Amino acid sequence: MVLLLYLIKRLAALVPTFLGITLISFFVMHLAPGEPMSLQADFNPKMTPEMRQRLRAQYGLDKPLYVH
Repeated sequence: MVLLLYLIKRLAALVPTFLGITLISFFVMHLAPGEPMSLQADFNPKMTPEMRQRLRAQYGLDKPLYVH
């Protein structure tokens, strides 16, 4: 019985831990300088500004953070 209560307590502690890790990593990714697609665009010499804008819209990077 004690083992079962211990396991339930440990499993219940996993939920806020995973939620916290997810939130922290989300905000760190958005606080990092640059855009996620800038590497993809920088290594392609044929990338036009219109194509960059289309990629930003496709990945949802043109929307504010609270919309995600």
